[in-house]
Amino acid sequence: MEEIIPQVVKEEAKDLIEQFGESFKTLGPYKGKLAYVYKFPEDAFTGFPYVFLYDGTKNVAVGITGFEALDIISSIG
Repeated sequence: MEEIIPQVVKEEAKDLIEQFGESFKTLGPYKGKLAYVYKFPEDAFTGFPYVFLYDGTKNVAVGITGFEALDIISSIG
């Protein structure tokens, strides 16, 4: 079953989607927002993951990478 990703998250991840395709995983709630992680292709050489926090009440998404993204992923999973 394909996950439904909010359009605002896709817009925030536009550059990643154009380069690698559209692939996300829902991580779950994080500090009042819903967290999504971008799933890079297995053969892609990348650095830190990209996490997108979606605030459904204001319809805003913020992209986060670096150690902060790792912290978010480890705190949810």
